[in-house]
Amino acid sequence: MREQTARPNADETLDDLILGGLKLIQPVQGYRFSLDAVLLAHFPELTGVQRVVDLGTGSGVIPLLLAVRSPQVKVIGVELQTGMVERARRSVSLNGLQDRIEIIAADIREIEKSLPGGSAELVLSNPPFWKKGEGHVSRQPEQAAARHELHLNLEQLVSQGAYLLAPGGKLAIIQRAERLAESLEILRRSQLTLTRLRMVHAFLDRKAGLVLVEAVKSRRGRLTVLPPLLVYTQVGQYSPEIQAIYGEK
Repeated sequence: MREQTARPNADETLDDLILGGLKLIQPVQGYRFSLDAVLLAHFPELTGVQRVVDLGTGSGVIPLLLAVRSPQVKVIGVELQTGMVERARRSVSLNGLQDRIEIIAADIREIEKSLPGGSAELVLSNPPFWKKGEGHVSRQPEQAAARHELHLNLEQLVSQGAYLLAPGGKLAIIQRAERLAESLEILRRSQLTLTRLRMVHAFLDRKAGLVLVEAVKSRRGRLTVLPPLLVYTQVGQYSPEIQAIYGEK
């Protein structure tokens, strides 16, 4: 019944997330989620967390994964691009999670028009990795906005995430490892204290490509530097930790 009301269109695919039986509608040509989103969705500790906001939710994959991880969380996914909002809403409906996930169309830079401050215990974001003028900008508008800071930069994102957090709430992001120092300075300026950090390596003998960061609002906290997260043990072979996320032996 759910699939009949939320079928993909001719220019879309219906993909199996392999996690919790979830299905996701994605465009054939356009932004398609990557492993970055899966890593971020599994990074925060969810014990006691009920109110979550995902900034720049895209296809809605992070809210879906969080709903599987914890039955008590309710997630609001915020997305600016109309096509992505519509697809994310259909994916939520397809998976029967309308009572726990809400997708809203809003500009993160003006989030106060849509959501009250201090309302979230956890804010997540898989933000654009590249600044304006860096790297190759995709000709596909969804991909371009998701990968480059065309509409929203990291400082704006962190500032608005801090606005949404209740005291003691936490912000979790994933970013290019080479932007770590910049990210930490931006967190400090938004009165967020770094509490957890984890470097992500594609292979054991390669330098970190990504970093997972968590910071708390209006509280002091000790920093925990977690063991490195290894994605592959060899070409085409996920590490045991990534296999465990997907429930593989």
